[in-house]
Amino acid sequence: MPGRRSSRQEFDREAATYDSEVVSTMPGYSELHQMLVWGIPFMPTRSFRVLELGVGTGTLTALLLETFPHATVRGIDLSSKMIAASRRKLRPWKDRVELHQGDIDEFDPAEKFDAIVSALAIHHLTHAKKRRLFRRISAALTPGGYFGDGDDHLPEDPTFDARFAQIAATIPAPAGARGRSVRSPQRVWHEHERFDHPWGVGDELGALRQAGFPHVGVPWEFFAQAVVWAYR
Repeated sequence: MPGRRSSRQEFDREAATYDSEVVSTMPGYSELHQMLVWGIPFMPTRSFRVLELGVGTGTLTALLLETFPHATVRGIDLSSKMIAASRRKLRPWKDRVELHQGDIDEFDPAEKFDAIVSALAIHHLTHAKKRRLFRRISAALTPGGYFGDGDDHLPEDPTFDARFAQIAATIPAPAGARGRSVRSPQRVWHEHERFDHPWGVGDELGALRQAGFPHVGVPWEFFAQAVVWAYR
């Protein structure tokens, strides 16, 4: 199983084409991000602090900063090239965002945030590290705080995973892709399994409750993706 270095190299490699490829290979990508932002329980007029784990190319960050004009965001990502792409995308909000390279599970829980969000990142951690991360998130949130996780999950019944793969294999290449190499949704959805650790939605809900979240739920699911909301 490749380790931290190989994972970082993979994300560095993907940074240049990530935005175009993820939209064409992940139906529901925009809905996942919107649902994460909708989970934030604060009015747009309020000032609050957000920690984003796995900022990637800054897609979720941009949506959050645009929706909440008084929020500030601290973003963490393992890949320096993903962070560079984020900086370019987030120039309109540069005074309200700071980005750091590092492991998403190594932030200081003594520093408090009103909301913590993550999109398509936590499944890269082992199950033990996920549980540890959820405890750190719970400790870092202010009372009434929100944690939103939009991520890949394993179906509780493997029959559904097999059917999802069959459907993915029938999705045609995106418009305008002729003449260039395009990875199919089936390939993209499954190739990361060599270094990823997705788990079932039920496993995540249970781990969040054990970490101290009294209110957890799943407002959105689509194929192997799900958004989880958790409130302190």
